[in-house]
Amino acid sequence: MVWHCSIRRARARSRAFAADEKLMTTNLRKIVIVGRPNVGKSTLFNRLAGKRRALTHDMPGMTRDRLSDIVTLDNGRRYELTDTGGLEYGDSPMSAFAGEIRDQARRALDTADFILFVVDGAAGVLTEDRDIAEELRPAADRTLLLVNKVDRRDAEENVPEFYELGFERMLPLSAEHGEGIDELFDIIGAILPPESVEEVDEDDRGPIRIAIIGRPNVGKSSLLNRLADEERAVVSPISGTTRDAIDTQIERGDRKYLIIDTAGIRRKGKTHDEAEKLSVISARKAIERCEIALVMIDATDGVTGQDATVAGYAEDAGKAAMLLVNKWDVGDHAQDDYKKVEEEIRFKLKFLPYAPVEFISAKSGRRVEKIFARIDQIVDGYRKRFGTSELNQILERALAAHQPPAVKGKPRRFYYTTQLKTQPTTIALFSNTDEPLHFSYRRFLENQFREGLGLVGCPIHLVLRARKGMKK
Repeated sequence: MVWHCSIRRARARSRAFAADEKLMTTNLRKIVIVGRPNVGKSTLFNRLAGKRRALTHDMPGMTRDRLSDIVTLDNGRRYELTDTGGLEYGDSPMSAFAGEIRDQARRALDTADFILFVVDGAAGVLTEDRDIAEELRPAADRTLLLVNKVDRRDAEENVPEFYELGFERMLPLSAEHGEGIDELFDIIGAILPPESVEEVDEDDRGPIRIAIIGRPNVGKSSLLNRLADEERAVVSPISGTTRDAIDTQIERGDRKYLIIDTAGIRRKGKTHDEAEKLSVISARKAIERCEIALVMIDATDGVTGQDATVAGYAEDAGKAAMLLVNKWDVGDHAQDDYKKVEEEIRFKLKFLPYAPVEFISAKSGRRVEKIFARIDQIVDGYRKRFGTSELNQILERALAAHQPPAVKGKPRRFYYTTQLKTQPTTIALFSNTDEPLHFSYRRFLENQFREGLGLVGCPIHLVLRARKGMKK
């Protein structure tokens, strides 16, 4: 087909397609972005999601796993958007993960209600575009061809040649600068059923947000796949396979969980690759988004200094935590090895005395399901607000057992306490002075409150406030 109309006419054709499109109304629609490497899929994903969820870089192959997010349009309709890794073909792919990335993309396409096939308008039609088009041919009726980067020099002139890929519906756009994005939103909005309008329950606290963190190659992606009961993330012995923070929603019983798999975190001095630096930044942001961090430790290596660094990020962010000793099925273990390893962990991770330790095997699934009951217990406490009278009773018992050290020769007095906020539990102590507490007494009070409130795996933050009108 020879096509000589303008970009504006192409967009008009796409809007007409949106008005005619009819899809069955089943729960949340799934829209999947596919294309070869470096055509701007992740930039488009971030543009549609309205936030920087996917890592973007000029280097091809930044995205390797499926990355999903729930997007809400202005009319309240919602859909699940999935970004996939760049699809490579031929005998010499530039990525060692080409096969796994294709598998991940195919799994996403198998469940897709609508497909956004992204090509590079500045580069023109390439062989890999034709290969992908051939794979998408059976799904042509639910595929929209997006010619990206039309803001670049001479790219607009290349747009007509993309009709050779055989897709009737095509929309030129620039994901980086937002050109054509409004038209794409119109198309997406038209294919979403009214049933997808978000209904907010004021009493719904939302899914439990869990981040899986650890140094490279400790089994984080294997654990995600085990929990999700599918190959959700690429697993490889090559260090640094995961780059983006991958969100996966699952259910167990009547509870919902949002699990965030993160890239392996190295010390700053050990991180030289630009892509890996971006991945570590993404992992740190994922920790900020979670309520509980599952800190994974490799049983075959024992506790390392880098494990302490990673666990420290969770502690610094004020997150609840659980320590998972993975690969416990590798090698033979004596009956008391559990105790020895836990003692080593407690010694090297002294700043996380409240985090419970579980021994698992993500690969075989050993004891993995049992962690959900502990996660529920931890997060219920992490979210809970406690009564002032209960807090003051705990403080009175603590003072009766152990009076605080004097400050500059004068006794320190506590008058009352109250909770300031949750996540983490933050407690104000009103005193005759706001001089800092000695670390050992602060730890004593934290333990007293944690024990008295029945909290497990939760940090407690104490804030000193000098009561007005009282002399120091």
